[in-house]
Amino acid sequence: MDLLASLLFSLSITGPICVVLLLGIWLKRLGLLPDPFIESASRLVFQVTLPALLFLSILGTNFATMPSLWFIGYGLLATVISYLLLELLAGRFITAQRLRGIFVQGSFRGNSAIIGLAYVQNAYGHDGLGAAAFYVGAVTVLYNILAVITLTRSLGGATGIRPILLGIIKNPLIIAIVAALPFTLLGIKMPQLLLTTGSYFANMTLPLALLCTGASLSLDALRGGAALAGWAAVMRLCLIPAAFTMGAALLGFSHLELGILFLISATPTAAASYVMTRAMGGDSALAANIIAVTTLGSLVTTSLGATLMNYLGLMY
Repeated sequence: MDLLASLLFSLSITGPICVVLLLGIWLKRLGLLPDPFIESASRLVFQVTLPALLFLSILGTNFATMPSLWFIGYGLLATVISYLLLELLAGRFITAQRLRGIFVQGSFRGNSAIIGLAYVQNAYGHDGLGAAAFYVGAVTVLYNILAVITLTRSLGGATGIRPILLGIIKNPLIIAIVAALPFTLLGIKMPQLLLTTGSYFANMTLPLALLCTGASLSLDALRGGAALAGWAAVMRLCLIPAAFTMGAALLGFSHLELGILFLISATPTAAASYVMTRAMGGDSALAANIIAVTTLGSLVTTSLGATLMNYLGLMY
């Protein structure tokens, strides 16, 4: 009975996301989600609705339930260590240098801001969103820095610290998180009119983002059978979440922190990895293949992982 309850708990997290992703695929085939709409809606999510969701989530956060700074530091350190190990593995086993950065990015760069937050919201509600927002913001900055480094090393091309810093400063998600902090820390109340208006945009975020994610999936990529995509999926969906979560459990983090860490680290590869790979002249087909495999695979691996953690009493 406990195992069945744990399975139902995990399905309550991943089930709705699976349905909306599949609905996005179906609506795309019906012609209701054409490519121009997907492109515009994706920009709207990234630049407007997702920042509104993060801003309001932090605004209503109870800091007594917030993950500690040590927890956020652990997540960032674990991400850097996983990146370094992936670079070593890629250098050792991938002969074609131009494919190494794509594999490394596809393995460590999770879709934390969309699918990760959707997982957390389904598991913990609004309180979980507020608690996860700071971690997502911090890891988003790190993802961007490490992605630029690995793709530059692999594909070549000049870069520097200035473009990276500008990208961080201009990132709408980071801006929203930083902007919300004074209101939360100082207890400043915003007018109800602005809160209600903002909630309209925030409530659009996850359904619209997931529909666009589903519509953007290339099922043809799944038939490509690229070995690198399979290995990237194993790293992204199995080894990294397991290592992150077991390490945090050994260090004695709370159940909420363990749950957030697992759900964020178990996310599929971020769609931004395709955009960056294509912009830098890399193998965009491989990047798309990794995204497709990990997006559909994460629904299974996250469900199994959440079932096991709930059964062991590490997540609820």
